[in-house]
Amino acid sequence: MKVLFTMDIPEELKKIQAEKWPDDEFYYQEQAKDSDVISKVDVLIAYSSKSTAKYVEEAKNLKLMMVFSAGVDSLPVDILKEKQVKVANVRGIHAIPMGEFAIGFMLDHAKKLSRFFKSQGYRLWEKGSSLTELAGHTLVVAGTGAIGSKVAELAKAFDMEVYGLNTTGHDVPAFDKTFPIEQLEEVAAKAEYFVSVLPNTEATTGLYKDTFFENMPEQGVFINIGRGSAVEESVLVKAAETKQIAAFYLDVLPEEPLPKESKLWTLDNVFLTPHVSGTSDKYVYRGFDIWLEVFEQFKKEEPLTNEVDLEKGY
Repeated sequence: MKVLFTMDIPEELKKIQAEKWPDDEFYYQEQAKDSDVISKVDVLIAYSSKSTAKYVEEAKNLKLMMVFSAGVDSLPVDILKEKQVKVANVRGIHAIPMGEFAIGFMLDHAKKLSRFFKSQGYRLWEKGSSLTELAGHTLVVAGTGAIGSKVAELAKAFDMEVYGLNTTGHDVPAFDKTFPIEQLEEVAAKAEYFVSVLPNTEATTGLYKDTFFENMPEQGVFINIGRGSAVEESVLVKAAETKQIAAFYLDVLPEEPLPKESKLWTLDNVFLTPHVSGTSDKYVYRGFDIWLEVFEQFKKEEPLTNEVDLEKGY
């Protein structure tokens, strides 16, 4: 089979697959602009982005696409379905970095770390008296898959009470209790900390409305590391300006990069990071482990690990 990687791959990983499958032909980033190569490949490995469409269109023999991301909303779904291309992703590899990021946000709020670092810039020695603990507080996580479960697992290490929201309310081991997503606003009332790790789907777009933030406790903290489309910017601005809750930690936003004229830049209870919660120095290596498994399964015509349902979008 002919396999094309459109992203940079460490040499040691290239060597591993060359030795494992000596009869297959592997092409890498330096050949990704060669139309002749693209037209002949059977397998395409890429990040999920709008630029992927041209590869899918030009790859006449494409049978399998491996996406080195969890979200697939930027893929040319119609073309993939028309060509009957199987798609798998690296769902699950973000669990550790995103779990740590969520805990980092919660610790920043509880221990007022951002405030102290800001005071340092003014050479102010201010201890303050509003430091709190995570222990004993309630966390609600929307999304109970690999990422949500890791957030819950880490939060339990801090002695937090952790509830989960998923489609049906089915039990998930990492959580003390789970609820169906239709009870979102009711469960929001319990959330001293709320972490959203939901994917971008039709059902999750604009899910968090004004009433959601109105139902959260005044001391509540909203953290979004899933998809920015889950809440409209106008809803965030209104909730932040009116101090519906204590703080908003946002790694993802409805529009990225966030426009410079957005009010979110200037609100003192909003803390922004540029969609980096899933970033890790181990990212490609963890993804490659899944790729090796998927390619072996594909060759044997077995069910694929992390196969994507293009109808559902995940």
